[in-house]
Amino acid sequence: MNAPAAPLEQCILDEGMEDLIPLPEIVQTVGMRGLSKSPLLVSEVAAAIGALVRQGRIQVWAGQWPAEPEFVARPLAESLVEDLGQYQFNSPSDLSRRVYYVNVDNLYVKDGA
Repeated sequence: MNAPAAPLEQCILDEGMEDLIPLPEIVQTVGMRGLSKSPLLVSEVAAAIGALVRQGRIQVWAGQWPAEPEFVARPLAESLVEDLGQYQFNSPSDLSRRVYYVNVDNLYVKDGA
């Protein structure tokens, strides 16, 4: 069983129950909910997303917008969520490959990695 999530992590998990969530969208959501007022908001969200990926509580999907994203195995997923450029719409990273996450309680794909 997983330990209780901190408010930031819980927000990420809750939003991930709805659909595949683009990384820039969760940054906006966290900011609007006032869960972080830090100038390091993107870094905090990226760290929380990375921790949730490593815990197996969320999975990552990616693809070039507007194509349908595909599941990304954990080793690549970890590197993608560490790229802070992925957390801003229309950044070079986002334009080359948009990254999404989903709560595994909503959608789970067996990771062969």
